[in-house]
Amino acid sequence: MENYISSVPLWAIVLFIFGFFWSLGLIASRAKQAAINAGMSAGKSRNIQFGILGFYIAYLAYVSILSLKGVFDNKSIPPTVMVLAALPLMIVLFGFIGNIKLFKKLLGAITLESLITIHVFRILGASFIFLYFYHLLPAVFAFSAGMGDLITALLALPVAGMVSKGKSWSIPVVYAWNIFGILDILTLLVIATIVGKNSIITGELGMREVTIFPFVWFPAFAPATILFLHTMIFRKLVQMKKIKV
Repeated sequence: MENYISSVPLWAIVLFIFGFFWSLGLIASRAKQAAINAGMSAGKSRNIQFGILGFYIAYLAYVSILSLKGVFDNKSIPPTVMVLAALPLMIVLFGFIGNIKLFKKLLGAITLESLITIHVFRILGASFIFLYFYHLLPAVFAFSAGMGDLITALLALPVAGMVSKGKSWSIPVVYAWNIFGILDILTLLVIATIVGKNSIITGELGMREVTIFPFVWFPAFAPATILFLHTMIFRKLVQMKKIKV
């Protein structure tokens, strides 16, 4: 019987899952704080927090069930996980969530620093390099993905610090950091596609590890969510500029 669970040690799987839920908690807690900043009641703020957590937990459960059934474990271009999971999530975030009145109210209330420091969760990208050392991901993808995420995550705190101190040159730095974070995700999607296509042709190591549990959460969650969060920063910068004018 085919196994659709990663072959890494159990402790690594548990640590990854814990880290992933910490990421969800970080996103949800910032939304809760934004609701409080907007003058909403403690109860409504908590409902927003738990609503975000509930949405993502339900989504990851859906992704997990499909991955454990082997639905994503095939060499196809585009990858099945992108078609059945990442793309629908992107449509929900960009097509619906980003346009509702509540979201716009929260975006107006959240601080730019909070939006930036959310990205510390991308430190989980170190998992890609870990998977390479277990010979489960090709080096070209693992190191590009891992280093890009780590750089974005580690720079998030100092960039946010510049903003909080009101440095005159902090906004151009935010733009540069934000563009880097977006380009990192887009580049990884291109590399993953090339690696996947080459594995079909040559039979070399491909992207199977991120189509099975639990690392399937990466492609299902990260591209859509991270791009949405970066877009939020651009929208926040536009809001701030209008206020100054």
